[in-house]
Amino acid sequence: MVFALGDDHYAAPVGRVREILRPVPTVRMPRVAPWVRGLFNLRGRVLPLVEAKRRLGLPGAPGEGSPGARVVVVETAGGDFGVGVDAVVEVLSCDAAARQRPRSLMEIPAARFIDSVLDLGGRLVFALDLDALVEGAAGA
Repeated sequence: MVFALGDDHYAAPVGRVREILRPVPTVRMPRVAPWVRGLFNLRGRVLPLVEAKRRLGLPGAPGEGSPGARVVVVETAGGDFGVGVDAVVEVLSCDAAARQRPRSLMEIPAARFIDSVLDLGGRLVFALDLDALVEGAAGA
């Protein structure tokens, strides 16, 4: 599943996406990382909401006010989490040949959140490591 954070596109394995929601009300938790927006109630289950833009150190405010903003509920090793994104772009499949892990990518600070880079017909999309993205958020 491909989603937007600002002008750039990122991807999450569709098999780990549980559902996509419109922005949800959250309750802020004291003394949590600034990239954790808070907790939200999903049909009786309380889940943490991680702001992907803030977690990745991207400029601009999270897209909560934009019409395309969504919360993507994902399955991780630490349980289910909401991930705030600016927009969901598309769902697609790609073959293994489209995945690359450039060595130079390892030099940038946010590389620990990137699983690989997908070459989708000349368009490059960062495939996120969801477990790393939510690590350290509300008991992850």
